[in-house]
Amino acid sequence: MPTITVGSSRIQYRVAGTGPALMLVHGVGKGGEAAFGHLVDQFTRRNTVILPDLSGSEAAEDDGSALTMEQLADEVAAVIEHAGPGPVDLLGFSLGGAVVTATAALHPDKVRRLIPVGGLVQADRYMENLIGLTLSQKHDPVAFGRVLTTTAFSPRFINSLDSLEEIDSMGAQLSPSTGRIRQLELLVRTDIRDLVGKVQADTLVLACNPDAAVPTHHSRELHEGISNSSYVEFDSGHMVLVEQPEEFVRVVNEFIHKP
Repeated sequence: MPTITVGSSRIQYRVAGTGPALMLVHGVGKGGEAAFGHLVDQFTRRNTVILPDLSGSEAAEDDGSALTMEQLADEVAAVIEHAGPGPVDLLGFSLGGAVVTATAALHPDKVRRLIPVGGLVQADRYMENLIGLTLSQKHDPVAFGRVLTTTAFSPRFINSLDSLEEIDSMGAQLSPSTGRIRQLELLVRTDIRDLVGKVQADTLVLACNPDAAVPTHHSRELHEGISNSSYVEFDSGHMVLVEQPEEFVRVVNEFIHKP
């Protein structure tokens, strides 16, 4: 995979498919493939898909310092430039929703259309409490994963599973690695109020309801802060990518391929 240096970080990214460029930016987790790998084949039917692994993900290398929103936005912009497709349609999930919004504000020439999914403008006391609870379990990987998955998925989805082992298998993808902890620490520090109003790109804000990880009102605030934005709300927990993958792909494709 191509690898680039951005500041003190070494960032990998994957490219697949042909057509207009669509970059998919992960949130808290292992990286691009873990978040979006199950959707790539659907998007590559009409698009060149770019999947970066930003600092804090398992494939990235950096100096281990605290992550910043500007750092991750610069990494996204650098991957767009290195991949060479010109302005891209830029989609980010969860923490990635704030990252791509910051990218569109700081690097407007790199973004054609913007899609924050389950994103936020500013973390609040609820999220501070939730992430504090999660981090308190960092010495117990099973408990750490269960806190994250319980808030990431809707009760309906969790109750549809055959056993607790299935949810633990999902939680194992969110092990308490040093990078994951740094991502969570950035999530609870998120504050892009000074950037959201600068976004010029045509934007579709996608929200999940009920969302116990990044509650729905954060997406509504993001929509209100971006003048050129529309809004769609899914009947799903935070992990709409898993709970409603077909509907998610359909809505994204309708937006990025509209005239």
